Amino acid sequence: MLSVNRQFFYPVLRLHLRPLGGLAVALGFVICWSSGFVGSRLGVELDTPALALYAWRFALATLLVGGWWCLRAQRQGRQAVAPRDLAVDALVGSLTVGGYLLAMLLAIEQGVSAGLASLIGALQPLAAIALAGWWLGERSRPLQWLGMLVATLGAGLSVLDDMQGVGGAPAWSYGLPILAVVTVTLGSVMAARRPTTLPLEARLTAQLGAATVVFFAAAWGLDEGRVAPPPLTTDSVMVLVWLIVLATFGGYGFFNASLQRFGVGRSAALIALTPAATLGWTALMFGELPGWLGMIGMALGLLGAIGALLAGRRPTQPGQGTATVARSVRPHVGRSGPRRRAPAVRHAPRTW
Repeated sequence: MLSVNRQFFYPVLRLHLRPLGGLAVALGFVICWSSGFVGSRLGVELDTPALALYAWRFALATLLVGGWWCLRAQRQGRQAVAPRDLAVDALVGSLTVGGYLLAMLLAIEQGVSAGLASLIGALQPLAAIALAGWWLGERSRPLQWLGMLVATLGAGLSVLDDMQGVGGAPAWSYGLPILAVVTVTLGSVMAARRPTTLPLEARLTAQLGAATVVFFAAAWGLDEGRVAPPPLTTDSVMVLVWLIVLATFGGYGFFNASLQRFGVGRSAALIALTPAATLGWTALMFGELPGWLGMIGMALGLLGAIGALLAGRRPTQPGQGTATVARSVRPHVGRSGPRRRAPAVRHAPRTW
């Protein structure tokens, strides 16, 4: 009787918990991804130099992930790692992690609000769509371009509202989040063109190590060589824990979980929700609220981004791909000579 109940209960329990698991992944992804912008704001408010704080943040994160890599290598057996793959991931990390976060941090240091920086950062999947059409040969639909136009208009309205706010950011500093979007888009497309076969912990070690070098170089060149570790005060330790646990490991972990569960398109749509989450963070923690023009811009940016990402989804009919492959590999009855092989399936590049 007990075994019968288990055979009935466990599948039913899995069926009911599956939507809850997807909801947990989606919420965790949006919260942890938006926490990085809040962490930048927290780091700017400390007495310690923000660039040095970020450099040591990535140094500690690299040591932790490198230790995880070594432990897994000892348990599973050492595998040969190609230096080319490490170099490619390091170059990708210097753009997608180092260059992206450096430009965002400098913008927030100049007075750009964290909510606006998050809104401009959420346009990155749209920039990847545009660049993929030119570099990777992917076609974009008219509704995608309309969504991009609406999202860009919303970002422009939010910039105008932020320039009238209390941040006092100079006009040129609003180009820094755009530069961040450009660098992370180039890095993501480069990763799509030159994929590596490294395990996750090895890729993350290479990318975080490259980001460490970027921030130490930036602290040395832009902050008068102030690269000393931050003092171990309560505030600095809390900010480091926030940035390493929530923003780095939480954001990257939920990012991969979202890709596995939802795919690239829906994960990019979740990115479009991070400005609203960042706005909630900053309103509760710092009392930052945009004006009416910024609220309109935020709404337009969210609607345009989500609309463009959803317009890019291409539903496939059940059995369509299987039937196509079956027709191509059907044996040629009564014929002699070489047979045609089925063309290799070409996977869509995973741009981000």
